[in-house]
Amino acid sequence: MSRFRKTEPRTVPVLNTASLPDMVFTLLFFFMIVTNIRTVPVMTQFNLPSAVELQKLEEKSLIVYVMVGKGTPIQLNSNFITLEEMPAHLKTIQAAVPEEDQGKMIAVLKVDKDIPMGMVNDIKQNLREAHILTIHYSAEKKRSK
Repeated sequence: MSRFRKTEPRTVPVLNTASLPDMVFTLLFFFMIVTNIRTVPVMTQFNLPSAVELQKLEEKSLIVYVMVGKGTPIQLNSNFITLEEMPAHLKTIQAAVPEEDQGKMIAVLKVDKDIPMGMVNDIKQNLREAHILTIHYSAEKKRSK
């Protein structure tokens, strides 16, 4: 008789994957919540002015983005325009919005800090004539020393 006992061949235990879909959907849900989807591509380079108190906009469906960089034309949403073309483009944007929501439109100005204030006033006048009366200014948060 042999000193060694005959053993059964080892089998690999079955991997339980019942909770795998739950983990995948939890990760998917997490990334959907923390991801910020940009609706308007930024094609202008600018240095934003700094501010002490900032407020984040919550309602983003009726926002018109106006971006002015140094040495570049005005970017209205995702189109480059001149100051003279701005009223016509604003009318086109307003035509796409339901009439009851046109008074709720918001303009977000992202302007380089070295742009003359006269140009900003001209942009504000065009927005006023288009009855877009709520204007928010984008700025960088001032870093405390």
